[in-house]
Amino acid sequence: MQQDTKPWYKQLWPWLLIAIPVITAIKAVHTVIIMQRSSPDLVVDDYYKQGKAINMQLAKYREAELRNLQASILIAGNKAIIHFAKNSVLEGEVHLDFYHPTIAASDFALNAQRSGEQLYIAELPLTPDGKWQLVVSDASNEWKLRAVLALPATTETKLGY
Repeated sequence: MQQDTKPWYKQLWPWLLIAIPVITAIKAVHTVIIMQRSSPDLVVDDYYKQGKAINMQLAKYREAELRNLQASILIAGNKAIIHFAKNSVLEGEVHLDFYHPTIAASDFALNAQRSGEQLYIAELPLTPDGKWQLVVSDASNEWKLRAVLALPATTETKLGY
């Protein structure tokens, strides 16, 4: 029987066994670096505070329901046209908040000016594409309506409570 006379560091199998945990450690460090560079926008630190804020927001949607506000929105190019179902006691402008579901840097807000009895028109800073969440409120922020938009759209989207 022939004996292996090479030292251990000149053989292949010990290096294969050492490589597995070393590669795993390198990949773990790489994952931590990626995680720290691109933190998700959807994670919040204070859930209790967020929960209280959500309850305050829900009261504003209930206020819109009590006022029987009904509206729809049409996004045509870079214009947003909001049509209210009846002539409610509304002010000269309404506020629009566009939220992208995953990219907080894309969110924007603007005011729509009254154009006639039941119409409000706003010039958008960009032509939105994809899925967006829209919140429409009055200037004094007493009520709110909301919708989920899939853009581009050819028909009006109803705003709900």
